[in-house]
Amino acid sequence: MIPAYAVPPKDITEVLYALSELGATASNTDIAKFTDQSERKVRESIRVLRELDIITGENEYNIDIQYDDLVQQLPPEDRGAIIEESLLKYQPFIDYATYLNRGYNSDQASKMVYAAYDDLASKTEYIQTYFERLGRFSGILTDDGSLASEIREIPMDSTGSIETLREALDSELEVRIYLDEILGEDIMRFLDEDTKSDLADAYLKHSSSPRDGISAAGRAFEDFLRNVGDSYGDDDREYSSASGIIPVCNHLQGDDLVKKSHKRRVFALTEIRNKGGAHGDDADVLERWETSPEVSLDCAITTTLLIRSIYRYVTDGRLIL
Repeated sequence: MIPAYAVPPKDITEVLYALSELGATASNTDIAKFTDQSERKVRESIRVLRELDIITGENEYNIDIQYDDLVQQLPPEDRGAIIEESLLKYQPFIDYATYLNRGYNSDQASKMVYAAYDDLASKTEYIQTYFERLGRFSGILTDDGSLASEIREIPMDSTGSIETLREALDSELEVRIYLDEILGEDIMRFLDEDTKSDLADAYLKHSSSPRDGISAAGRAFEDFLRNVGDSYGDDDREYSSASGIIPVCNHLQGDDLVKKSHKRRVFALTEIRNKGGAHGDDADVLERWETSPEVSLDCAITTTLLIRSIYRYVTDGRLIL
């Protein structure tokens, strides 16, 4: 939960550095001495770091592995990179950035986020204060609170050319906003962070490493299907024991959570994944299939649209291709 007490982002990163030096069992008193800050500021900084999933644990302060090395390597003036990395994986902030990109001001965007997340903060202004301060500190926002990087117009209805889409999706923020627009906030909240990161990688890597992009899309889709089964499937069905997209999809069909048309599209996507990313040489000709950025991007788009289609059918009974 975002606290009412506003701690400057620089001080928050100093608390993080103190944790990396003192260890996970450090007391707030020790951290306060190390940073020359009040215990209240330390306590509220830790709340923010927990909210952003930079640190984990209730009784100990464990720094997430993806930030642990950065804390030690970066000088104080460059630690905004840690905040930037965490904000790009923090769905409420992505929603906030999406609203800014749609033309709403910071106050309006904060109110919309506040309405969507019941337990995020006790008042709208606390969200706005922290998002603006952290956004500016990380370089995502400018001094006036607007997005620092131009988010180019992204075709949302699949009628724009593939080339236009490829040119528009070359930063993680752009990809996250694109996914927010295509999938909607409820689906983005349903997806866990590993799934969202893999789905973003499917777009970000499609040009530089098509096979890796295809593999990332496959991982994201399999995790999504398994999560659907765990959340909405029969309690007696062992989704955890199903290995691979097709076995999980078979379980979902048994629970009437996918239609035959879904399954046919899943089969086609799985074939691309197996030939283009997951497996090595083709068993028949003992050669690998060549991949291309266009095929990899198509795999990312198909995965995204299938996630939306299946989720809408499961939750609303709607049939959306």
